Amino acid sequence: MNLTVTNAEQAVALIEQLYLHYGQQTYEEKCTQLQHAEQCATLALEQGLGQECAVAAFLHDIGHLIADNLQLPEFNDYGLPNHDELGADYLARWGFSERIVMMIREHVQVKRYLSAIQPGYLTRLSHASLTTLSQQGGPMSAAECEQYGEQPFLADIIQLRNIDDSGKLPEMQCKPLSYWLACMPAYITEPCEENVPLVEPQNTGA
Repeated sequence: MNLTVTNAEQAVALIEQLYLHYGQQTYEEKCTQLQHAEQCATLALEQGLGQECAVAAFLHDIGHLIADNLQLPEFNDYGLPNHDELGADYLARWGFSERIVMMIREHVQVKRYLSAIQPGYLTRLSHASLTTLSQQGGPMSAAECEQYGEQPFLADIIQLRNIDDSGKLPEMQCKPLSYWLACMPAYITEPCEENVPLVEPQNTGA
C-alpha cells in the first residue's frame, strides 16, 4: 500500500483535526471557533472577495487552535494574544500562499491600526476583541500608523479584519467544514519545509 501523501493532503488533514478537536471552543466570544471561521469565510465570498480570501478568512484564527493543542503557557481564556503570528508561521511552513499567510499574520496588527485611524472603530469590537487589544499593544501610535500604511496586501488585510469583526453571529447559516477544507489545496503552493514537526492534536476526550 502506498502511504505517500502530498503536502496539501497532510496540511488539510491536520487542519481538519484541529477544528474537530478545538473548533467548539469559544475563547470568550459568542460563537465557537468553527462557527466564526465558517462565518468569516462565507462573508468573504458574499462580499465578492474570492475563494483565496475566503480561505484566509476561514483560517485566520487557527493560531488559537494550535496554541490550545500545544498548551502554550501564554494561552489564556481568550486564546493566544499572538495567535496571528503562530498561525501564519505554521501555514507558511505548510506551503500556503503568501497572500493567505500575510492576511493572517497581520489581522491583529491591523486591528491596532484601525483602532488608531478610524473614529468609532472600537465600538464595533466585541468584549473579547477589546480585551485582547490591550494584550496586543493597544492602538498604534501615529508613527506606527504611518509605517503600517505601506503594508503589502493592506486592502486585503483590512477587508479580513472587517469580516473578522462581523463574523460572530451564532445563528448564521454557512457551508460546513468539509466545504472549506476542499477549497484549501488550491492555495497550498509551496512544498512543506523539511524537518518541521506537524501538529498532532491531543486527545481531549470529546
